[in-house]
Amino acid sequence: MKLPPLNAVRAFEAAGRLENFSKAAAELKVTPGAVSRQVRKLEEFLGVELFLRVGTEVRLTEQGRAYRDAVEDALGRLEAGTQRIRASEDNAPLHIWGSRFFIRLWLLPRLPDFQQRHPEQEVMITSALPTDPVPSAFDVAIRLGPEKRPGYRSDLLIRRVMVPVCSPSFRAANPDLRRPEDLEHITLLQTPLGSQEWEKWYEVTGAPPVTLRNRITFTSSDIAYSAALDGLGVVLGRRGFFETDLQRGNLVTLFDHCYYADDAFYLIYKEHTPQMPRIIRFRAWLNEQIESQNVAG
Repeated sequence: MKLPPLNAVRAFEAAGRLENFSKAAAELKVTPGAVSRQVRKLEEFLGVELFLRVGTEVRLTEQGRAYRDAVEDALGRLEAGTQRIRASEDNAPLHIWGSRFFIRLWLLPRLPDFQQRHPEQEVMITSALPTDPVPSAFDVAIRLGPEKRPGYRSDLLIRRVMVPVCSPSFRAANPDLRRPEDLEHITLLQTPLGSQEWEKWYEVTGAPPVTLRNRITFTSSDIAYSAALDGLGVVLGRRGFFETDLQRGNLVTLFDHCYYADDAFYLIYKEHTPQMPRIIRFRAWLNEQIESQNVAG
């Protein structure tokens, strides 16, 4: 199948519909000479004259009128098919893939607000561990970074700012826990990937050197966080994630010292998809939520 030059067809459609090269040029935001050249190229391709040129005026020939009708029909079918595909795409579920910790502690408590604003948008959520590879099929992914992947964009969401937190019952059971160095005899909760973060946080305090030896390691951050809620020990909570539990009285902070981690949570999406309406809506809502909480860092 040998198709005519598409730019030439586009110029011919406008010129044929308006029967005026200057008006067609203004609509297409090109010069009248460019329209004339494109039409001439199409005529050479077809081997027929599409316009009669009389001075500065142009009129469609009989073959030109027939071809214009064919082009308008083809473009109309193309537009209708495009609208059907876009409408189908707009109604597709929003597939969110990402950090189980972020989804459970940050996204889920706020998701009712997104659903209230966009009740027509179906949401599908897949949670993952930090070590899980990013799949090929998703709309947006949320995970720790920075991460650079060919063909993808990454938007900074929330930097990790770590603060020791525990349950009120655990705090009450350890009344001697008043200074950072007192953590030497306290059960600390962590993950394998965050095993060095207690030392880094302790350095920030400027307290005398101690050995933080009493630890329980969990496979994921959300389990370590749940263990802290259950009174098992002290965990390094992340600003922007534990505030709801503080307000509800489920957690208390132990010290004001903060450790600023090198990584952050990023929103990841494919380069060719940022204009999808469902992704636009979610990105806008996500950024608004983060700004209102002042937790981006």
